[in-house]
Amino acid sequence: MSTTNGYYPSPIKTRLSDNEPVPKAWQWVDLQDVARLESGHTPSRKIPEYWNDGDVPWLSLKDIRGMTSRYVTDTIDKPTMLGIDNSSARMLPKGTVAFCRTASVGNVAILGCEMATSQDFVDWVCGPNLLPEYLYEAFKASGPTFAGEKQGSTHQTIYMPTVKRFKVLLPPLSEQKRIADILDKADAIRRKRQEAISSLLSIPGSAFHAMFGTPSQNTKGWEIGTIRDLVEEAKYGSSSKAGSEGEFPMLRMNNVTYEGTWDLSDLKYIDLPEKDQPKYLARKGDILFNRTNSKELVGKTAVFQEETPMAFAGYLVRARTNAHAHPDYIAGYLNSPHGKATLRHMC
Repeated sequence: MSTTNGYYPSPIKTRLSDNEPVPKAWQWVDLQDVARLESGHTPSRKIPEYWNDGDVPWLSLKDIRGMTSRYVTDTIDKPTMLGIDNSSARMLPKGTVAFCRTASVGNVAILGCEMATSQDFVDWVCGPNLLPEYLYEAFKASGPTFAGEKQGSTHQTIYMPTVKRFKVLLPPLSEQKRIADILDKADAIRRKRQEAISSLLSIPGSAFHAMFGTPSQNTKGWEIGTIRDLVEEAKYGSSSKAGSEGEFPMLRMNNVTYEGTWDLSDLKYIDLPEKDQPKYLARKGDILFNRTNSKELVGKTAVFQEETPMAFAGYLVRARTNAHAHPDYIAGYLNSPHGKATLRHMC
């Protein structure tokens, strides 16, 4: 989080150094001094009356992953009020900041209406000296803090004693609003840029054909070779079963679109032992090729563009280019009319 007085990579911390610099009129405070801490809960799934025909918004991990907005106003699962009343869940007011402390540690949302949350969240009801939008941005900017506080070998979690030690760098309300507004505008620009990139990438096959001609005729006299000449390695993905929780999102064949882009709206998750992570994680610039599908969909190909690594399933092949090729070129060919026709005849 940038300010006019300096740069604070973690405006939320659990411990402070002796000489922690702060701008004038700013201060480090215990988060519990400026916000009320609440914890979520899940009504029993064994009692049908707690869930059947429920209409109470209830934030869970299903909702928080892949969110592109600060505010959440609807949820996938909805218990009944009977379920809420007979559990430790609480209805929280609009403006509460929900921080995910398990599985998807660090994800955060502002409740856009009154709702409850699962126990995967710790919820902060902001007092008069703390804007929810500022706290949201402070959480988003504090990845280094959370990375150092997660515990657990399978499902990493930030436990409640650690949560209770959270300290927040607190500027005056006017400065909180200014920072939150600036970061909201920056995020809107980022989303528009990503949409523009996605629009351009939606026609890689046509663009390839226009630039390089029809490969079968080779009217431009290009040197002929194989993809083997252009990649340094190709590996199958993991055969392990993915689920609703895990450290890494897992890319599956449905996440690759026919046009050669990504649809990350439906992700599963997986935990990978450290020794398997180099084999089964995709990094930015990797080519993911769908090797198994219906005949018309086999061969869907996209270049992984995310900064954060994701796992990939065994239905996909990960290829990494050598010094003689660019991944977008290979993906462009495989998604071109000639590339798709070749793959249809091979499968």
